Amino acid sequence: MQNWSKNVDFNDRAYLQPESLAELQEIVKSNQKLRARGTAHCFNEIANTSSYAINLSKMPKSIEVDSVSRSVRVAAGLKYGELAPILHEQGWALDNLASLPHISIVGSISTGTHGSGINNKNLANQVLSLDLVTAEGELRHIDRSNPAFHAIVVGLGMGGVIYQYELKIEPTYKIRQVIYPNIPLDVLQRNFDGIMGTAYSVSYFTDWSSEQVGNLWCKFRDAEVIPESIGGCAQADKKYHPIPLVDPVACTDQLGEPGYWHERLSHFKLDFTPSVGEEIQTEFFVDRKDAAAAIEAVSKLGPEITPLLWITELRTVAEDELWLSGAFQRDTLAIHFTWKKLDAIYPVIEKVEAALRPFYYRPHWGKVFTADATYLKSVYPKMGEFQALMQALDPGKKFENSFTRKNVG
Repeated sequence: MQNWSKNVDFNDRAYLQPESLAELQEIVKSNQKLRARGTAHCFNEIANTSSYAINLSKMPKSIEVDSVSRSVRVAAGLKYGELAPILHEQGWALDNLASLPHISIVGSISTGTHGSGINNKNLANQVLSLDLVTAEGELRHIDRSNPAFHAIVVGLGMGGVIYQYELKIEPTYKIRQVIYPNIPLDVLQRNFDGIMGTAYSVSYFTDWSSEQVGNLWCKFRDAEVIPESIGGCAQADKKYHPIPLVDPVACTDQLGEPGYWHERLSHFKLDFTPSVGEEIQTEFFVDRKDAAAAIEAVSKLGPEITPLLWITELRTVAEDELWLSGAFQRDTLAIHFTWKKLDAIYPVIEKVEAALRPFYYRPHWGKVFTADATYLKSVYPKMGEFQALMQALDPGKKFENSFTRKNVG
């Protein structure tokens, strides 16, 4: 068994898929070591184990909306693409989605995965409470009033196996997606907040080539005004894929055609393979106030990056208080790289990290990075408290693996 991009071979002793809460609790209680795994849309060893892997996709696909509290209780193992249509049918929505709907809710939240938008926090901030199966097999409810909440939500699977979430919801809404091609990178740098704040959700795609241009993907909510042009560049009159010259058939509808939130916020449709498949991903978070300088630092590596790259996506994430979130206590620029699956990318990734080190970058937990535990502790100020809490929750280290030992301790 392998991860999504097939760059990691899983070493599971067994792959367990419980079909009830009681069975899940018994599995957790009776095994000394195990690791929860979602859809394995990860690019490093975070989901690997040499012991028992546990996957919740065969658990009951429960979705219970509470219209009074504006919340939904949802099975953690569901994919966003499974939750979203049902939520919409009942007149409700999430405030944001990631680039693709194929990923599990629990994997996305536990690694701090995000969408985009100057005012939009990452997906973990939709969590109001969660139900966790502890190392002893007990079911524990943790909500925002619990001191452990801000640690356990983006918890890297270390505190236990999350069985269920309560997510905040809002009335369903529509999105219109419009692309503005060939916006110069220096125009974006000069007015970063203005351009990235043009719409509810905005992404900028570039390959760092000598042309120094990119395509701006804007997702306008409800009655937001759609500009005729941005940065001197007019609206596209054709559909685009994030990666140049790739057929956009897999992408959600564009050209300003209205659609509901779950049909537009993700870049890719659920029934298509996202992106190109043969890829490795890295992503680094820096303070948004350093956006122009960080972009400049990466652009200097363009001649080395471009031949090895499918595409880079620049997105914004609003600050939060989740301890291991990439946007912890700072509004954030997320610099995402979709690399070609080549050995030559790894020295260049190290150079990118070195270029971003002056900006105290934080890596995405589910993607490739080379930073060590000492560096990670320096950029995640709550790391020491997180370690202490995980020790209290799981003193026998039932849920650790080589990734958490190396990067968290």
